[in-house]
Amino acid sequence: MSVILMTLHSCRPLDLSAEYKDITISYAILNPNDEVHYFKVYKGFLTDGNAYEAATDPANIYYPVDSIEVRLEEYVNGNLRRSALLDTTTMVDKSGGDFANPRQLLYYSDWNLNKDASYRLVIKRHTSHDEVYAQTLLVGDFSVRRPMVSWNMNLDRAYKIQFYKADNAALYDLYLTFYYIEVDNTTGEIAHKQISRKLNAEYIRSTSSSEISYSDFTPNTFFSNFIHMIPENPNVTRYIDAIDGAPYRCLRLTVWAGDANYLTYREVATPSSSIVQNRLEYTNFVSSDESAYGILASRNRAYADLTFDNSVGHNEDTLVLSPRTRSLNFDYYRNSPLFTQD
Repeated sequence: MSVILMTLHSCRPLDLSAEYKDITISYAILNPNDEVHYFKVYKGFLTDGNAYEAATDPANIYYPVDSIEVRLEEYVNGNLRRSALLDTTTMVDKSGGDFANPRQLLYYSDWNLNKDASYRLVIKRHTSHDEVYAQTLLVGDFSVRRPMVSWNMNLDRAYKIQFYKADNAALYDLYLTFYYIEVDNTTGEIAHKQISRKLNAEYIRSTSSSEISYSDFTPNTFFSNFIHMIPENPNVTRYIDAIDGAPYRCLRLTVWAGDANYLTYREVATPSSSIVQNRLEYTNFVSSDESAYGILASRNRAYADLTFDNSVGHNEDTLVLSPRTRSLNFDYYRNSPLFTQD
């Protein structure tokens, strides 16, 4: 399941004397490797009271399901290959926020997406018979080239990360995730935990080359931030976890790729560095009277599971004994209840 929900984080000037206008808003990011694809569709509303309080009422922000028709269309070489009306679900949990939390209404599709196709989301409003739509290509599959096996967390100089370019990708973000377990010192109960950090400060643009390189991250800085990312707890003992049971494989480097629609949305929606912090609106939804906002975009990911390299720099010694991390109560993996030999 992909995380496709975005919050409207910009406001348009409103003419309070104007007539009510039906505004359709939709957000979705398609991932060709997902089994289910979710689409957020809601509407603008007017209120005489507190807008944030009004937004918590689903009746204010969602269309009645019988008042609109939401359709997904697939095109190959410009030709319509298949089309389907989307059903709704309220079974996907929503994180905290102002908009109809925790209940949310989502439209969904279980199509197996074709990476060579483009996809159009069409929303028809029955009252006016108007249709609004957006279309996107899919970001293709790709892979990480380097690193492939191990990662030295003690490295105090920039390390080159390389990955192959994805079709239709315009930008990339890098994330490093560290997996560990906590063992309750009283009960022996095991809890699997993880911490993740974005490695690039600014997004990485795609290039004409078949490979993308990034060299602005120093592994040691990730290690140094453990004390801020993992809370101290004297009642547990911690050990590195093992992804898929592989000894010392406790790190995952994930590269997320986004398409040009998402890149434009991200650039336009980000405030400028000037004194005036206005944000513009960007949408790739097409409507006859500017009555639709939002974005239909695409993303994909590649990742490499990395081994905690103890042969260079003694990573685990640093984790267990270093003054920076000693208070986190990490012990050696060989003492872990999950320890397995090669």
